[in-house]
Amino acid sequence: MRDDHTVSDDSHAHDAGGHELSELKIGPVVWFLFALGVGTVITFLLMIGLFDAFQNRATEAEGKAAPLAGERQKLPPEPRLQLAPTNIDQVEGRQSPNLKEDHPLQEIKRIRREEDAKLNSYGWVDEKAGIVRIPIEEAKKQLLKNGLATRK
Repeated sequence: MRDDHTVSDDSHAHDAGGHELSELKIGPVVWFLFALGVGTVITFLLMIGLFDAFQNRATEAEGKAAPLAGERQKLPPEPRLQLAPTNIDQVEGRQSPNLKEDHPLQEIKRIRREEDAKLNSYGWVDEKAGIVRIPIEEAKKQLLKNGLATRK
């Protein structure tokens, strides 16, 4: 008796070769790899040019001094942090801060004395421009006498 579910040996005869019968077209793969390689080389060259431009810009920027660099003070501008250097010797490391005189309570008392001295004395604010400082009480009296300047 014959089994209807068996397949004849003739139907599998063409599969016995062990490889796929449809061919892979190698031309498009080669062109893709070639284009990929050319694109990589172009990108590499562009990146070299970009990094050279960045390096040149950084070199030019380092060569130029900032306009105000010559006017820079060694001490930081007021108000300074507590226990920050208060004179050039402390900045250059030849003298350490005086913890008794530079204690925050002593420092605020010293600052207040300096401010009171400025408020109660005459002095130049800008000698070249002719701007002077007068005592605060004198300024109040002149303000009451002359009034505020107004626009017309």
